[in-house]
Amino acid sequence: MDAVLTALDAPLKAIRATLETRLKPVLTAVSHRIEMDEYLVYSTVLSVFLMQILIHKGVDIFLGYPIVVLNTALLFGQDRLLIHRNHALVVGSIAVISLIASGNSSTPGFSIMAQVVGILLFSVYFFSMLTNFGLSVPRWMELYVKFALGIVVIGLAGYVARRLHLLPQAKEMRLRSIYAEPSLFIYVTLPAFGIYANAFLRYRKYKLELFLFFLAYVLADSSLGFLGLLLIAFFAFLPRLSIWKMFGFGFLAFSAFAGLFFVSANFRLRVVDTVIGIVRMNFAHVNASTFAVLSNAYVTIQTFLSHPFIGVGIGGYQYAYLKYVPVISTDLDDPNLVTLNMFDASSLFFRAAAEMGLVGLIGLIGFLIVCSRVRGDQHVDIRNALMPYFLVRMGRYGAWFSLELFFFVGLFLLNYLHSRARYGKARTIAHAPLPEAPASI
Repeated sequence: MDAVLTALDAPLKAIRATLETRLKPVLTAVSHRIEMDEYLVYSTVLSVFLMQILIHKGVDIFLGYPIVVLNTALLFGQDRLLIHRNHALVVGSIAVISLIASGNSSTPGFSIMAQVVGILLFSVYFFSMLTNFGLSVPRWMELYVKFALGIVVIGLAGYVARRLHLLPQAKEMRLRSIYAEPSLFIYVTLPAFGIYANAFLRYRKYKLELFLFFLAYVLADSSLGFLGLLLIAFFAFLPRLSIWKMFGFGFLAFSAFAGLFFVSANFRLRVVDTVIGIVRMNFAHVNASTFAVLSNAYVTIQTFLSHPFIGVGIGGYQYAYLKYVPVISTDLDDPNLVTLNMFDASSLFFRAAAEMGLVGLIGLIGFLIVCSRVRGDQHVDIRNALMPYFLVRMGRYGAWFSLELFFFVGLFLLNYLHSRARYGKARTIAHAPLPEAPASI
């Protein structure tokens, strides 16, 4: 026995040494003491992706909400919650204008205050995190894209597992990662796709990451995803486009649209139903997605015509919806569609027009235009990644304080302010920006 043990001693020591070497990074990570600031930063980025609905009772309560509430309390305890006077002025103006608008509409004061408190909570939290922890905008984007890449990898693995019947089959085989539907997957990952696309065009790096994102979007088979791809390409090539290149880009975009129409049954269904619904002004037999867009567009137009200047007050869209939707909701194939998106208007542009009229619509569009005027490679790349997200998200999702919105709004605003501080106003600087090192991703 002693001889056997002696003979095994050397191999066992060798195996142990090998295991210790391989497991050392894991053991180090497990035993690493997570500092409070580190927790706050990483949990903030993680919360952007926690768009799973826990409760749907008039308002959507997402899985990431408890993180935001807890972290807000932690920041308050550390005296690190910040609100700029212009920030407070904007939120206060929204509240005052909405209360005035409610005098000529059916919007109750409680709904207005609920929306204002929600906007205040989320905006103060994310702006405090983005400005109070010493991280640059490129560094925040770096952390975000790493999480987004993980979401894409999980989505691809889950898609393959469902195809191989290793996971339960879903109603639709479209890729959606950890989310209930592909559109949510698109919202939270589109800026990361833009970052990788712009980095590839500028530095010829991240080919694998870009391929994984492209493959995931193709498998998601989402109209929003395809629109996002088109917008990413447009903004990425925008500084380099001449008039003839613009025509060429338009031709390629039309060709892509035509190709998708014949290749993607999901995309074709939405295009055909939308055209038929508009031409006939009859939404009774269209699919759910098309009904959500067309019905809310109708309600928005009617509400805007009745209250064109300051709308019905923030939080009042659902009451306007109940007033106008009966006109177009008779003989529906699926009566459950009547309440689809009645709380968020199916679009932030629709909702801003209905709830705050011209004032809100001009403010929303003006914010996007002003903050998009940046210079410098990093600033332009971040702008090019975020603008497609805003156009897609605000065009098709109307929640005022979803988890990811103020995170990206804060980055968009800071990106503009940093560019302006470094280069001056966009209209006064030279066309040749100073060279910048690429942000590591």
